Amino acid sequence: MPDHPGFDLERIDDRSLVRLRVRPEGADTGAATMQLPQAQRWRGVDPVVCWLGPDQWLLTSDTQSPTDVISLVDSALSGQLYAATDLSSSNVCYALKGFAARTVLAMGCGVDLHESAFTVGQCVRTNFANVPLFIVCIAGDHFDLYADRSHARYLSDWLTNSGEDPITHDPKYNF
Repeated sequence: MPDHPGFDLERIDDRSLVRLRVRPEGADTGAATMQLPQAQRWRGVDPVVCWLGPDQWLLTSDTQSPTDVISLVDSALSGQLYAATDLSSSNVCYALKGFAARTVLAMGCGVDLHESAFTVGQCVRTNFANVPLFIVCIAGDHFDLYADRSHARYLSDWLTNSGEDPITHDPKYNF
């Protein structure tokens, strides 16, 4: 991706992605057993576990295969009804970093991304530039973005083109 003064966009191709769904009546038990995060939060190192909805989570890993992540779920949730699905081939991940990262994201969605409203440790699903996007706040100026692979080119083009907006070049105009 081209470098911009205010942000850097990097595609992460080898990340394992597993969606975990638990029956709604078993979600509390599953959350307690695996220490799954609550609404719009993420936790962990590897695998990282992100809340997607009341009964589902996204598990991501840069060191373990999807099969290994699913095996972890199998051992932790044995005896419970759940579904762990490998999404690695159907989704794409980008890391967006830099002082203008929040501004660039705010240009494409209606979520309040001000650092006082969307903090490190939070995640959210939203419509971004007319495509579904899952945003994870890794650090104050670092976000991981997950989207359907079919939207990868559009998403990277949109983000790259947003760097042409003068507001993304000057830190005093960014939040």
